[in-house]
Amino acid sequence: MPPEELRGWVGSAPAFHDVALTTMGRMNMAGLRQEHDVLDIGCGVGRTARYLCGFLNDDARYEGFDTSAPLVDWCQTNITPLFPNFRFTHVPLFHPAYDPDPSLPSAAEFIFPYADDSFDFVLAHSVFTHLWPDVTTNYLHEIGRVLRPHGISYTTWVLFEDAPSGYSNPRAKNMDRDPSGTFAIRRPANIGFSQQFVRNAHRAGGLEIVEPIHPGFRYFQDAVVAAKQPGMERTR
Repeated sequence: MPPEELRGWVGSAPAFHDVALTTMGRMNMAGLRQEHDVLDIGCGVGRTARYLCGFLNDDARYEGFDTSAPLVDWCQTNITPLFPNFRFTHVPLFHPAYDPDPSLPSAAEFIFPYADDSFDFVLAHSVFTHLWPDVTTNYLHEIGRVLRPHGISYTTWVLFEDAPSGYSNPRAKNMDRDPSGTFAIRRPANIGFSQQFVRNAHRAGGLEIVEPIHPGFRYFQDAVVAAKQPGMERTR
């Protein structure tokens, strides 16, 4: 187990296990299999990776990256020596709230450090809830690039819908809507997106959403499962 201080960096420390177990259950229903090669975007301090260690086959490949060096260091020191097929990479990127150093590379132009068609399953838990629209579009484009044909994307969001009959995550009610209608924000860096933007951004990344979108309701983020469709072009 990571120390409580590091667990608190990725959310509520007491909920560390519950969030990981919920994520594992949702990913299993999304199609995660033991033989899959997995990319974990925003791997943090290994909250999900710790459970994947006992789930993935020994010859399956796990790659995780995060912008926080202390969290990645913990994973490299405590997970990789026991599970050599699990690798963790520190990727410093500019973020206006978390890493506001203008000398850092732009996340909106970041190219994931992996080859095309490298993974069967890509997950990003509580990542797109902190990314601006241009970064979000880029990350979905990169997910579409590194996934193999028919590979699965599992991502979580705070979604809202303006139609009276549409679903909106309760957390979106406390966010200030941008005039564009595309996203909403609660300072310093909690971000929600319109469902239409999320659908369009997936399509631009060469990803087809597997309906329905799974609402998080009161306690969880909304889960979007998508698949890379052969012949579906990625666009900027």
